[in-house]
Amino acid sequence: MARQIDLGNKYILFELIGQTSKTQRWAVINKSSDIELGELKWYGAWRQYIFEPINNSFYNNGCLRTIIDFLDRINKEKVI
Repeated sequence: MARQIDLGNKYILFELIGQTSKTQRWAVINKSSDIELGELKWYGAWRQYIFEPINNSFYNNGCLRTIIDFLDRINKEKVI
């Protein structure tokens, strides 16, 4: 079973979908439909994790705040 993290947002959660020895890939999942909304992944040029949404996905301020909070968390954990 994949590792999931729920930060208490009503609509989204994060699921670990890939891992190397240095980085991870997380799917941003809609809780009600179980559809992937995008991915959080390492972007080497910026030396940080970024959010790459799928086309035509929409987010309110609460969902964006949850994504930003999780990005902050995984970027702080990443030892560069």
